[in-house]
Amino acid sequence: MDFKQLESFVSVVDEGSFSNAAERLQISQSMVTIHIRNLEAELGTRLINRTTRSMELSHDGRTFYYYARQMLRLNRDSLFALTRADQDERAINIVATPYTSRYYLSNRIAEFRRQHPDVHFSVTVCYNSEIHGKLRTGGFQFAFCNMKIMDADFAARRYNSASIVAITPNEERFRALQGKPFPAELFGTEPMISRSSTSALQQEFLRWIKQNAPGTRLNIAAAIDDTETIKQLVADGMGISVLSEVAVEEFVAAGRLLSFPLAGSLPHHLYFICKKKYLSPEQAAFRDFILGYIAEAEEPEIRRA
Repeated sequence: MDFKQLESFVSVVDEGSFSNAAERLQISQSMVTIHIRNLEAELGTRLINRTTRSMELSHDGRTFYYYARQMLRLNRDSLFALTRADQDERAINIVATPYTSRYYLSNRIAEFRRQHPDVHFSVTVCYNSEIHGKLRTGGFQFAFCNMKIMDADFAARRYNSASIVAITPNEERFRALQGKPFPAELFGTEPMISRSSTSALQQEFLRWIKQNAPGTRLNIAAAIDDTETIKQLVADGMGISVLSEVAVEEFVAAGRLLSFPLAGSLPHHLYFICKKKYLSPEQAAFRDFILGYIAEAEEPEIRRA
């Protein structure tokens, strides 16, 4: 047996399905199946009883799962000791986009450090386009971003989803529109505060404009990359904008902004990226903490389905 087979087996059990295990390991589902079959053939026993609708561990599978996790942990820890002995194993190095850092990551860091007061974090904020390069060369174990990174050395897991909304000053003419999707034609007449770079959110908005108001020429009053500045300018009456619903919640609750859904817009997804190997015990604990948080957030969706 080899460690790829063990990783596939443990991932299938942890994730509850072959498809989710394949996504976690960044390999094809057929390769996960091959790994499990070869492992079962080598051990001479069935580890997972599966049908078209369900899967469960066999008696031998439950026994072997415990030892498989131990073997993977021992392999990880020994490799870490040999290859990363000169680095601080209590350091958790993260690269994140400004949006994910501000609205999603900060709370998770604070919560984890309350449970693990000996760890310390280093967070580098950059654009989506820079994330992959920093992961490859910057010594980061984790990333939080708005794009799914495909790399054999890293696993990607969808962390959350966020809808985009139109935001306006809290003025009477806009209050009259509440309860309805934002009129697409207003993007061609109202001054707009836009981003100066092409983000995932900006790309979704431009796709929406093309589909719902083709030929519209946006009336750009200012182009700024900072979300907080955009919200402030809109609240001050300089124009309208489009941002993530999560990013404007506090301003809307305080009555400083109004927000409106964009009918037919697609949510933009946020991803947690983690290095597959050479994690210290503290770094592995942070990975498991985030994966546990993701699984907990997904449970209501599973129940609704």
